[in-house]
Amino acid sequence: MPTASANVDTAPVPADALALDQACPSASAAPAVVPEVPEHLLPHGAKALVFDCDGTLLDSMGVHLEAWKHTAAIFGIKINAAGMVELAGKPVHELLDIFAARSGVTVTPELRHDFFHTKSRYYLEHAREVKVIDDVVAVVKAGAARGLPMAVASGGTRKHVMEGLTATGLLPYFKAIVCGEDVPHGKPAPDAFLLAAKQLGVEPEGCVGYEDAALGMQAIRNAKYMAAIDVTTLPSYPHLTD
Repeated sequence: MPTASANVDTAPVPADALALDQACPSASAAPAVVPEVPEHLLPHGAKALVFDCDGTLLDSMGVHLEAWKHTAAIFGIKINAAGMVELAGKPVHELLDIFAARSGVTVTPELRHDFFHTKSRYYLEHAREVKVIDDVVAVVKAGAARGLPMAVASGGTRKHVMEGLTATGLLPYFKAIVCGEDVPHGKPAPDAFLLAAKQLGVEPEGCVGYEDAALGMQAIRNAKYMAAIDVTTLPSYPHLTD
């Protein structure tokens, strides 16, 4: 149960996303003991909650970093934790372009295909190492107990997002899943958070967004959500290091 504060900044649909509407736990399906969360983490005026995935719901950034570093080394591209933190939230294809340019490597269509095939294989082989971030999941469960509709807005690929949410048992909580391939512009553009609000049927001003990355926090602000919550200040947050 979170007890310390987090920084709060008040400020066509995929078929599988629609299918989640019927699977989302309602208040009646909430756990017998509902986690208590502070008001600033779950404002009473909230009409919907939207969460980033990697680094917010899931403690997966370490696995992602190792997948990137393992694959990048094969192709002569330099990647470290600081760079990943700096660019967290951007679509993966943009990340490759940026890191490759910094390393003086030209990204051909063949390299792009082989890079992501290798990275995906590494990540899926280590996906069992992914855990949930307990303080954030407490907010999810409390939101479900209130009957609030919830969504995921991620810059990751749908394959990896769905894999992570399914493996950790979080998928049924969400009525909509928005991924990098669903929007024309990645974070800090507001596209993913705006689409998530639209799929939930709630105006952006009624939504609370949860993020771990600076670009994601800016995307929430750009979407004009009622609050943007930085989960990295929660007491048990697992910070990324090399």
